[in-house]
Amino acid sequence: MDGVYIMREDAGRLTLGNDNYLNYNSGKISYRSDFDPIIWWILKTRGIRILGTERHALNFDIQSTHLLSYVNGNMNSYWAERVKRMENSSAELSNFPAEDIDEEIEWAVLGLLRQFYTLKEHDIISKLGAGEYALLHLPVEWYPIIKEAMNIRKGEKEIIFTSDKERIKMAIRFSKYIIHYCNEEKWQ
Repeated sequence: MDGVYIMREDAGRLTLGNDNYLNYNSGKISYRSDFDPIIWWILKTRGIRILGTERHALNFDIQSTHLLSYVNGNMNSYWAERVKRMENSSAELSNFPAEDIDEEIEWAVLGLLRQFYTLKEHDIISKLGAGEYALLHLPVEWYPIIKEAMNIRKGEKEIIFTSDKERIKMAIRFSKYIIHYCNEEKWQ
């Protein structure tokens, strides 16, 4: 189970100074001193107490506006730059091994769909959950790349595209579309 181990008095703080806290994510233990609204939102709404104080007794000062502002900023900085790099190197990307292309498609498509979900629903969802949600809320023209990303995540080998070049091209188009769509909507 992924988790972060914090001191009670630090719950909800975005900057914790020089203190390092144990973090467990995707099977790896590390230390961190920075926390974003996503971590606090998940802890506030879904945290499970192992030892210490129950989560509802912690004094979290995290609102959905913090979450939305962070996600919007992240989409227009990290994600926008990542998509730009993908677009600028799309010719080289198509020469990468299929596993590397798979990883990039899964990361970009499902990562952006998590942002879309958060902006629309004011909550956090898993990558596969975000894919399922998108299939219910986005135009059908994007279903192939969404399904491709979901299949990669699940380890399923269904052939949807005829070439890696086609997959990359659609992933870039979709990524640009979803960023533009989210910026046009006024969900906050």
